[in-house]
Amino acid sequence: MCPTEINEKFTDREFEILSLLADGASAKQIAHRLFVSVNTVTTHRKNILSKTTAPNTTALVAKCIRMGWI
Repeated sequence: MCPTEINEKFTDREFEILSLLADGASAKQIAHRLFVSVNTVTTHRKNILSKTTAPNTTALVAKCIRMGWI
């Protein structure tokens, strides 16, 4: 998938959160790093999950790696 297609699938913030999830960061760590609430991170993660139809965060990260998104 080319960078343009990634940008059409995920917002910049979603992609940033996805990358941090792939690095093993928790929602609390991501929230602290991005200066947002844990609820905001959780909402973005839920939106990412729904866009990818992944059942959970582990499957999400695995799918994104397989697809070459991260």
